[in-house]
Amino acid sequence: MFESLLDKLKEIPQAIPEAVQSLIDNPTALLVLVILLVALVMVLRFGRIQFSARMMTQIALAVAIASVLDMMVLFRMPQGGSVTIAAMVPIYLIAFAYGPQVGLFTGFLFGLINLLLGAYIMHPIQTLLDYPVPFMMIGLAGAFPRHMNIGIISANLLRFVSHVLSGVIFFAAYTPQGQHPLIYSLVYNSFVFVDGLIALIVMNLLPVNRLVKTIHSKARNISR
Repeated sequence: MFESLLDKLKEIPQAIPEAVQSLIDNPTALLVLVILLVALVMVLRFGRIQFSARMMTQIALAVAIASVLDMMVLFRMPQGGSVTIAAMVPIYLIAFAYGPQVGLFTGFLFGLINLLLGAYIMHPIQTLLDYPVPFMMIGLAGAFPRHMNIGIISANLLRFVSHVLSGVIFFAAYTPQGQHPLIYSLVYNSFVFVDGLIALIVMNLLPVNRLVKTIHSKARNISR
């Protein structure tokens, strides 16, 4: 596994220029990402979120750790998607520490990194549904500080819906003959629940309240 991680890290210098070129070749996809980022910033400003240097450092660290964990793959699906070693946990911690708005922003940044490290751009909407949007949904777990497990399960359901929509709309060609694209997409993207279950177990094993308080001293206590 660690050899695979090292190989993946070695591929990063080559993967990023290729992903950037893919975005340049698809200016509409790039425009959609920029519009989404601007909309997120507006939501954060409307919510009067103050981005301190400490918060930005923590978000950057969470995204970096999540990106490394995302490379530690337990199982990889043939047309994209994988089960990882709790890669979403750092995003959950930021979301529970600072709330769903910051969680959305953190998820967007992770989705952008995920895009840059393994871009497959077919259509602007497909780009959204496969990269920033599903991981933004993970950040919405922070809307349930009193019910952590419900928040995590709900976030994974929303992530699942995003991937399923992408599969039905843009990857129907991969559907085996005689099978409905929706059924195939539902079954194929069920890996999200395995990945989410691992993260849920890890979150329940961690001293979440202590970690969240370390991240943000004003964060509310988290109930499981």
